[in-house]
Amino acid sequence: MKSFYTNGTIVTMEDDALCAEAVCVENGRIRAVGTAEDVMKLREDADEVIDLNGGVMLPGFIDAHSHFVGAAKAMTQCDLSLCKDFGEIIEQMRAFKEKRNIQEGEWIVGCNYDQNFLAEGRHPDKTVLDQISRENPVLLTHASSHMGVTNSRGLEIQGITEATEDFPGGRYGRVAGTKEPDGYMEEKAFMEFQLPMTSMEELMGLLGETQKMYAGYGVTTVQDGMVGKGLFELLKYASGAGLLKLDVVGYADVMTASDLLETEPEYAGQYKDHFKMGGFKVFLDGSPQGRTAWMTAPYEGEDTYCGYPIHSDEELRGYIALALDKKQQLLAHCNGDAAAEQYIAQFEKELKARESRDSNRAVMVHAQLVRKDQLERMKEIGMIPSFFVAHTYYWGDIHMKNFGPERGSRISPVRDALENGMKFTFHQDTPVVPPDMMRTVSCAVNRVSRGGQVIGENQRIPVLEALKAITSYAAYQYHEEAEKGTIAVGKYADFVVLDENPLETDAKALADIKVLMTLKENEVIYRRETVQKENVSGGEAGRE
Repeated sequence: MKSFYTNGTIVTMEDDALCAEAVCVENGRIRAVGTAEDVMKLREDADEVIDLNGGVMLPGFIDAHSHFVGAAKAMTQCDLSLCKDFGEIIEQMRAFKEKRNIQEGEWIVGCNYDQNFLAEGRHPDKTVLDQISRENPVLLTHASSHMGVTNSRGLEIQGITEATEDFPGGRYGRVAGTKEPDGYMEEKAFMEFQLPMTSMEELMGLLGETQKMYAGYGVTTVQDGMVGKGLFELLKYASGAGLLKLDVVGYADVMTASDLLETEPEYAGQYKDHFKMGGFKVFLDGSPQGRTAWMTAPYEGEDTYCGYPIHSDEELRGYIALALDKKQQLLAHCNGDAAAEQYIAQFEKELKARESRDSNRAVMVHAQLVRKDQLERMKEIGMIPSFFVAHTYYWGDIHMKNFGPERGSRISPVRDALENGMKFTFHQDTPVVPPDMMRTVSCAVNRVSRGGQVIGENQRIPVLEALKAITSYAAYQYHEEAEKGTIAVGKYADFVVLDENPLETDAKALADIKVLMTLKENEVIYRRETVQKENVSGGEAGRE
């Protein structure tokens, strides 16, 4: 049986035929695209017709970088993003403990606090968290996911004492004038913090809810951007149990799990039950809003402090060589321009030694403060910038304060990449922020902060280019341009249906566009109950 989509606007994202009137799908693949007259000639009695009711169909949105399992785990945590001071954090965490009936000795976990928006203007410490509970260990994760705070009980359980040394590429906060830990942890020190594992049964249920959340924003392909061996086993289990509806692309931690692609060949570069491994991932610096991103010039108000790196040049070049040897794509978390320089320069050196100019579509994840001259060098080796452009909205005001007007207004320099003739992608780094693709499109087009400040008017881009970043360019990033990213014959029937046409909507209203329906290989995985799908063979009134 074939499916026909009609009576709406179909934006194919194909450059030579941007719009169509109808689409025919068979066996999860697109069979025909074009005028209603031509496409409907393929219709037979048993086929179905889906009336879009004036909705706007695009290719399914593709998440270029997030943490799928991390987003699932965040559903069990207390969201502190709206807290205005320490008092509200304490109040909400206490209420969360009671609501979830958390027993004595169990962890109480909160997420998404941001000291930039707290009245105190600083991170909470163990003295604040001890007011939530002294019997329960407490952990708060910063909105960037690069730092956090624990209470006295949490420090005790983790064995963090005044004798505990800072990590290379990370540090512990200390009580003023002493070596006593104050509960704050930054970068590598925070990432080494271990919470008890959630049960497999609960995690599988959370993964289901997380897929619904992504699909509600029109996403049909999602990433897990840092997969260790334990996380791989979890995703493998979910895949084998038939629980994955979205395509999930994992990237192995290059330091601890680089052998996964040899030990699990069924998942290496190919989907098995909607899961595959796409390559490797490495972190090179921290967070610009947390002032740990590695910069070439000091932060505003600092004489010398520029953030700091996580790896030496030699270590990074070794990881690059490993990825190239194994013909795997390498993703690197880079926020500051010094981190960007390290990534580009070490790739250039390794490629020169190999007499090559092909980075295998290496990706610079976030690319917040990458410079124009660096983008030009990235293009030369085929490196793709994946911009966290929603920063202009969520933290634009903070970036202007941290970096000053000149650097702050160039955060996520998408226009520079566009004018340089580069393919680029967008992401939300979920669970850092929700995977709201239309808000991200709005951010790229408008670049207006939460405080109403324009963050680099000269870096705005047209709506069509912003849509490419979450469709055709994102498919290219994954080496999947032959299968996804546009509505074209032979590609997967991955679609999103919107209530308004982004190409015709007022720019200021782009973030308000709603997803009506999301389909993965022609299967509805999200619906707002506004688009009806009915078999045409029954003959009832109202059916076409």
